[in-house]
Amino acid sequence: MQIYFVRHGRTQFNLEHRFQGGRSDSPLLPDGIAGAQAAGRYLAATQFARVYSSPQQRALDTAKYVVAENQWQPTVTVEPGFQEFDFGSWDGQKEAEVRPRAYAQVLLNQPGDYDPKRAGGGESYATFVARTTAAVRKVVAAAGVANPLPVLVVAHGLVTTMTVKTLLGVPVAKLRAPMVVNGRTLKTVGNGIVDNDSLTVIETDDNQNFTLKKWNDTHFLGD
Repeated sequence: MQIYFVRHGRTQFNLEHRFQGGRSDSPLLPDGIAGAQAAGRYLAATQFARVYSSPQQRALDTAKYVVAENQWQPTVTVEPGFQEFDFGSWDGQKEAEVRPRAYAQVLLNQPGDYDPKRAGGGESYATFVARTTAAVRKVVAAAGVANPLPVLVVAHGLVTTMTVKTLLGVPVAKLRAPMVVNGRTLKTVGNGIVDNDSLTVIETDDNQNFTLKKWNDTHFLGD
């Protein structure tokens, strides 16, 4: 089975460089909507076994635009396990303004050392990826691991990036490090995550071991 991940479209908080996690939301910008529609057109002829979204509005809106373009008009199911990383009280604040300022760099660059109690509260990276990888295994099991049709997950930058890396065997301490496959460093944006409206695909035949098929694909956005 293949699992397709689409990150939500660009939002006002993305533009303002604010932490936009599990406790905050911001509307899609016009280019974020256009990107979601472009992703939908790219996937229009792909029949999905099931389609899931994070419960947050920016992901739900993106999912709505994606499935509107799909010839099978699939139903979107909300999966709470795909909610974005919980930044605690830092959620919604500008990255440059949170305090203690020095500790923000630990969050952004040293996931193995990050302790939410020293920041705004919320989740540790280990807790976060345990939740999101469990959600992936849950939706794969629901569709059936031998199902020839893929599952679509519409979620967030950290959900896609950190979940996929973890399922590929990357340890927590390396989750913000560059993604290197066959000696090639794969593209990321802003502290090592995938682009808005991008497509990433992984594959499994046992719901335990996963391989990467596509990473942060944005060619359909015209970039």
